[in-house]
Amino acid sequence: MWRNGRAETTASGDAWSSRWPTCVIQQSPRGGLTVERHTIDVGGPVSVLDYGGNGPLVVCVHGLEGSAYNWNLIAPTLAKTHRVVAPDLSGFGFTPPLEGGTTVDDNAQLVKGVIDHYGGSATVIGNSMGALISILTSERYPDRVNSLVLIDPAAPIFSWMTISFPTAARLSVPLIPWLGGRLVDAFRDHTTVDEGVTEALTFVAAHPESLDATVWEHATEIAALRRTQPWATGALVEAANSIAPYVVRKGRFSELIHRVTQPTLLIHGTEDELVHAQSAKWIGRQRPDWTVVLFEDVGHVPMLEAPGRVLDVFTAWESATLTDMLTVAGENPEVEDR
Repeated sequence: MWRNGRAETTASGDAWSSRWPTCVIQQSPRGGLTVERHTIDVGGPVSVLDYGGNGPLVVCVHGLEGSAYNWNLIAPTLAKTHRVVAPDLSGFGFTPPLEGGTTVDDNAQLVKGVIDHYGGSATVIGNSMGALISILTSERYPDRVNSLVLIDPAAPIFSWMTISFPTAARLSVPLIPWLGGRLVDAFRDHTTVDEGVTEALTFVAAHPESLDATVWEHATEIAALRRTQPWATGALVEAANSIAPYVVRKGRFSELIHRVTQPTLLIHGTEDELVHAQSAKWIGRQRPDWTVVLFEDVGHVPMLEAPGRVLDVFTAWESATLTDMLTVAGENPEVEDR
């Protein structure tokens, strides 16, 4: 059913564009900026939140079952010094599955297309699956990516002993051959939208009760939307299965990150139940030239749980990285003491 749905939507991309406004104006919850939702053509209709701004391009990439809304708490502030956009990935949010599919490889190509659409190259910020997609984009299209910011990236499991049974079950269900999609559908059929959102945010956030009200509102909007999309379960299962080889095989992941040439910042919550902080420490040992920052008492989505801290670390890291680049280039910039 989903594959038929995908074929229909990709074959009639113009129909999707005609159903979507070219531009929807929304008020940002932070910074008093206006956010525009555009539909752009990247081998099919891709929905993008455009936060505006002037300066270097920043592309924000959400994770599995997420959406561009996941960046609403940090993107408006970033837009004061950058040009910021956040796409809904293929098969997620308001973007239907594109012709290639919904795997991390397909979505790396989508991110490259978004960068091409807005011109030049970009800093790519990704969370969870979106961070893995960001790594793949930087490795395959190095001229499109200036630097990487990885927030709790999908990464090899350091030890199965660090994962609780409920977490292991949640990770495994979409991967079960033939049954994965049916089990996902069964869960949705036996829960309300509000129950599903509460379960999801409780799983990813260390303190879900402290999340901004807009996080709950947008998560509820997307969860309700996905129940109307015939491709939603298939997109989830295909994407989840494409992540598995990277998180199961440490050697494959290690080879991938060693091919990344761009400056990279990794932010990780110490209370992440999905990707244990030990995985972030392992990545740091693999790439000692990367900057790794652990956030105490934060879970899998620091940009929603501690947006101010994410912005502070990014600003300091970006300034230091630029200083290093200028020094290598033979310039001698003045650096403000912090």
